[in-house]
Amino acid sequence: MIEMQYVWIRNYESPRTIVAHQHACYEFIYYLKGDGEGVNGKTKYRYEPGTFVLVEPDTIHGEVHNTQTSMISIGFCLHDYFISPQNCCYKDDTSKIFELVQAIRHEFKGKPPYYREYIENLLGNILIHILRKGPVPSPGKENSIDYAISYIREYYMSDITMAELAKLTGYCDDYFRIVFKKKTGMAPKEFILETRLEAAKKMLADKNINLTDISAKCGFEYYSRFSLFFKNKTGVTPSEYRKRILNEN
Repeated sequence: MIEMQYVWIRNYESPRTIVAHQHACYEFIYYLKGDGEGVNGKTKYRYEPGTFVLVEPDTIHGEVHNTQTSMISIGFCLHDYFISPQNCCYKDDTSKIFELVQAIRHEFKGKPPYYREYIENLLGNILIHILRKGPVPSPGKENSIDYAISYIREYYMSDITMAELAKLTGYCDDYFRIVFKKKTGMAPKEFILETRLEAAKKMLADKNINLTDISAKCGFEYYSRFSLFFKNKTGVTPSEYRKRILNEN
């Protein structure tokens, strides 16, 4: 589980030095404007717009701004997470992380209901992109399917591919399908959809969560697709399901 600690949106009008410091939680930093140098533990890096850094807890880090710099820093803790991300610094070549950062800025500034939960979901997507850039861990064969199951349960809202899951476990695509189905009784794709369905049912039991938000949290770009998926699985639309559950309660 991801637990957000803080969001800092900062604009430094002139060059300055941020003295070396540390936090008890993880920190994700995205540079929106400016250039300079930084240090993250034992690693030195240069930043420019689109550079992002992940700092592990209790890691000494700091930076020197050569020009006017704008950045967003997000602190978070991981509880019972399937993997521990490591210190890193990358360039956002595809702008995918920029889009997620912009969504976080929008949520934090507006603070609509459940904005913290939404930001934590967005952070999960950012961590996926970071993990994909780094080396893929190699779990032992005896627990690799459990590892894939944990990965799906953590990132069911994302576009998880078969090749990605197979690579995580060390199996080829075809053999992974066989082993996964033997373990769970379901094909991987079916397991992902069932995980999304169960998450949707839990959220629908809370009348304060908007249906469109539930759709997005379950990995659907459009509510119409989510509604069709849900009705095909349950025989009722999300709104009908919500009414029935609330009446029963």
